Amino acid sequence: MKRNRIIFAILWITSLVGISFFGGPVSYGFFAALTFLPLVSLAYLGFVFFFFRIYQELDGKRLVANHTVPFYFTLINEYHFGFCGIRVRFFSSFSTISGLDDGVEYELLPGTGITKQTNLVCKYRGEYEVGIKSVEIQDYFRLLHLSYHNKETLRVIVKPNLVKLSNLKCMDLSQTMARETMVNPTEADVLVREYEPGDDVRQMNWKASARSGRLLIRKRVGEEKEGVYILLGTNRCSSEQKEYLPVENKMLEVTLALAMFFAEKSIQTNLCYEAGGIVERGVSNLEQFDAFYENVCGISFQEDVTEQDFLAQAAMRPEIFRCKTMFLVLHEWTEAALQMLHLLRENNVFAITCLIRDEIPEDLPGAKMPGMELVRIGTEDDLTEVAL
Repeated sequence: MKRNRIIFAILWITSLVGISFFGGPVSYGFFAALTFLPLVSLAYLGFVFFFFRIYQELDGKRLVANHTVPFYFTLINEYHFGFCGIRVRFFSSFSTISGLDDGVEYELLPGTGITKQTNLVCKYRGEYEVGIKSVEIQDYFRLLHLSYHNKETLRVIVKPNLVKLSNLKCMDLSQTMARETMVNPTEADVLVREYEPGDDVRQMNWKASARSGRLLIRKRVGEEKEGVYILLGTNRCSSEQKEYLPVENKMLEVTLALAMFFAEKSIQTNLCYEAGGIVERGVSNLEQFDAFYENVCGISFQEDVTEQDFLAQAAMRPEIFRCKTMFLVLHEWTEAALQMLHLLRENNVFAITCLIRDEIPEDLPGAKMPGMELVRIGTEDDLTEVAL
């Protein structure tokens, strides 16, 4: 287009010189034709803008992240003039369309159309626009260019993806199976087990350790309680959609993957998050998981929700300290998170923090404290390949 404009400018200046020094009908006719040419091109762009038709369709409006769905779009010229130089641009930040290049230029003869069938994949959970974003039109002489936003975009609601985990590398599954009360430490038949990092040294059985030559700690016996807790931070990390969508998508993906993993093993899982107060959802088997999934899909992240307030409210609920394993799904490593981890350690609760963000520093303060694990997860990471 730039080359054509340069050629046009040279020709127009040449015609202007011609009528200035030579005159005559040929020079004036050539000058008039070149002068009116941009107006004709502009009129053509206006005609295409008002009469060109574009249609697009998806199989369903409630989609699942990272799942393929058929996508169709049609370009139609219903009039007696040919359309040329038409390009369609697609939304690409949160979705991808396979097999189509938005740099392709289409030409439509009078009364014809072009139909394309392909697949669309939404990357993240949330509500946003997909498909054709804008249309670009050029005139026949490639002097003028018009780009306009598609008047009928597709707005979809995307649910988080379900990732099936075969195992958890960050924990011993047996840790979820028992949480017991302490027997009287003065009794002679106190049960013991080997010391593990994070155990309360005040419960160390020194006499038994001396006899066996190994560090042994008094074993908790009594009433068993099964299950895990997940604390999900629902504070929005940014006001920019392109920044918060990937983070929120991965946080819900992690939460659902953990809940489904334990539901498959009939282990009670309780989820706590902030939504105008602490909300708790539970699932204990696969029969209950569909309802749990729909509840998680509806979780809203808010800018006015702070991680500090959420964790402070959660710490006031004594039931979260009765579990054996706690998952914290957060996108920030804050002082409030460290305080919660200290509380969990003091109550003999093994904590696993899933930190969801890109470019996580290696030297986070308190990241290596006993009795906890830190799992770093990027927004584009495959959960089946990270150390979860």
